[in-house]
Amino acid sequence: MGIIKNIKSLQGMGIYADRGVRSPSLQFRRYNLVYGFNGSGKSTLSRLFASLEAGGPHPKLPAGGTFEVELDDGTAFGCPINPIGLEQRLLVFNSDYIEQNLQWAAGRANPVFYIGADQAEAANELTKVEGDIIQADAKRDTASATEKAAEKTFANYKKERAKSVASRLHLGSRKYEAPALAKDYETWKADDRPALTDDELKAAEDTRRLDEPMPRLESMSFDKTTIETAYRFIADVCGQSLATVALEEVKQYPDMLLWLKHGHEYHEAHGIADCLLCGNAISAERRALLAAALDDKVDQFVARLKKTAERLSDLIDTSTRLGAQLPAPDDLATELRAAFKEVRENVSKDVRLLAKQLSTLQTVLSAKLERPATPADMKDVASETEVLATAERLAAGVATVNEAIVAHNQAVTDFAKRKDAAENSIRRHFIVDCRDDYAKAAKDLDEATDKLKIETDNAAALREKARELRLRIRTHGPAAGVINKLIAAYLGHGELTINPVDEGYELQRHGAPITGAPSEGEKTAIAISYFLSSIEADNRKLKDVIVVVDDPVSSLDTKALNFACSLVKTRLEKAAQVFILTHNLQCMNEFRKAWKGRVRPPEGKEPTGTFLFIDVTIPEGQHRRSSIIIEMSKLLREYDSEYHFLFSHILRFVEQPDAYDDHGYMIPNVIRRVLDVFLAFKCPGGGGLPSQLDKLCTDYSVLDRERLAALDRLAQVESHSDNIDDLLSFSTMTLEETKGAAATLFDMIEKVDSKHLERLKNLCR
Repeated sequence: MGIIKNIKSLQGMGIYADRGVRSPSLQFRRYNLVYGFNGSGKSTLSRLFASLEAGGPHPKLPAGGTFEVELDDGTAFGCPINPIGLEQRLLVFNSDYIEQNLQWAAGRANPVFYIGADQAEAANELTKVEGDIIQADAKRDTASATEKAAEKTFANYKKERAKSVASRLHLGSRKYEAPALAKDYETWKADDRPALTDDELKAAEDTRRLDEPMPRLESMSFDKTTIETAYRFIADVCGQSLATVALEEVKQYPDMLLWLKHGHEYHEAHGIADCLLCGNAISAERRALLAAALDDKVDQFVARLKKTAERLSDLIDTSTRLGAQLPAPDDLATELRAAFKEVRENVSKDVRLLAKQLSTLQTVLSAKLERPATPADMKDVASETEVLATAERLAAGVATVNEAIVAHNQAVTDFAKRKDAAENSIRRHFIVDCRDDYAKAAKDLDEATDKLKIETDNAAALREKARELRLRIRTHGPAAGVINKLIAAYLGHGELTINPVDEGYELQRHGAPITGAPSEGEKTAIAISYFLSSIEADNRKLKDVIVVVDDPVSSLDTKALNFACSLVKTRLEKAAQVFILTHNLQCMNEFRKAWKGRVRPPEGKEPTGTFLFIDVTIPEGQHRRSSIIIEMSKLLREYDSEYHFLFSHILRFVEQPDAYDDHGYMIPNVIRRVLDVFLAFKCPGGGGLPSQLDKLCTDYSVLDRERLAALDRLAQVESHSDNIDDLLSFSTMTLEETKGAAATLFDMIEKVDSKHLERLKNLCR
């Protein structure tokens, strides 16, 4: 099984600076020691690991923060993405663990985990079930991926299909999206009517495009009897002759009738006695004969012919205008246009034919006007049967046109309903067109969902079975003896013990129930002992687990602290991976000495340990502290005291007086701590820093007591600084005062012990 190799990414985790792909690897190994001052972020780091133990973000981590750890086998886990997978392998001991597992008010530890010999059968079955869970989870994950793919395919299909339909609906500010498509499918999935034709679809779209109704149309009128009556009358007139004319010349030459009439009337009107054509005199007998032959009946007949010609011309014009009155297809409602085209074409054709037929009468009538005495030649005239048949068809066509106009005008009246109906017809059309593909995509998703439910239920059933098996193999009674031995080893004495009662433990001191809460050190002892005893609970194996221990010592004296560190080292020696997080210098030294050979093994062997330090700085241009995890300084790694490490900070501060120091906020405290250690060796016996400085001035006359005022000022400001944890505090000293104090400190050490100063400088460089 893999172990944690690196924190691959870290974003928004409180004091910690963000980490990413370009951040250097932390090179976690099997044994990892992380040292940092209080407030540097150890608790946050332990809660990252606790999140993986719980399978979800720890509630005390910053909201919105993310992280990801990488294992040496390449797998990765983190929050909020992929937090599941290390729950049974990772165990974290920190202040949260104590709070969650030990009820100090009641004096009980709860819950308890322990595997006894009589639970071996259940443990073996649990091992098998846990293997089955892995396979079931894999099947569930596969089914989940299949369902997500089917869901995505179906969603994309509905989205794209709805988008396509929306483009044909012309909805304006309204939307037609996937949910509407799904609803339409449910409405029309069983509709057996055919989809729209291309013309019907276009008509429906044209209707949807309209913002307002089309203009209303006027109906047309046509009377076929007018054509029948006119034809018969004109044919009759054209066939008549002037039988009353007695002149032999007219009978012999009927075409001369009008010429004779007009000539006679002209001669009479102008009193001309001689014929203007031949020059001969016109006798009275001839004049009387012409007057009798060319009487008013000729004028009346000619006038009748002219009136008939005018009537025929009006009839032809009326018929021609009928064609012009026909509405164009685009003038009608869209759904009427396709059928109307043929009707209009037929009516137009009959209008032209009727005009042509009537024109044959007009030709004959014109000839009749020129020769009224002669019967007209009717051979080229359209027959009455043809004309009446055309009029009959035209009357029927006009009636059909009027029906379309009535339907159009009704559509204008029902404009809003028509638009709604057009929308529904388009939506139904596309559902009918796509329902097979839609049904297949929906079926694929349903089958994938059903499969996922089956695999999820299987995995849940196995987990429930595992839970029941764990209940069978848990017992808190036998664990009490184990925990008590651990507590005694941890504290170095057996005064404090626990006794099992019902579902928990009762705390006892010297064999009697305690009357008050245990000390902080005792709390830690009980908690860490309980934690160590539960590592191999739930069928876990020590060789498989990753253990994180945050500050295993608290308020212990030196002897107890040594016991505690030794106990933790021994119990976790064979774990798959161990992380020790501490702010306690002595605790750090205990593990540092034990694991030093693992971090720097003999040549030819690979290291199995890593020493790290949580470095807290204030980056230039910022006002907030920021922590990063770095390789532990050799000055901490190689020496039991922090003196050399702290001195290196002052040295850098002094040698770069004009450069920004991102550790500058803690330099006053560092100076005070280095000064305390130096004076403890040079002026043993205590008495306080001012007294020690006075003794030093007495012993070393070269020292200027007035110049040491900077260190007096340091003593006053930093009087609270009595341990290394205070290095995270902010000093009230100004930068100039700090520089003065640092210079004074170096000058003093130079004059008191120059070799010591030189060797420290060489060591720190």
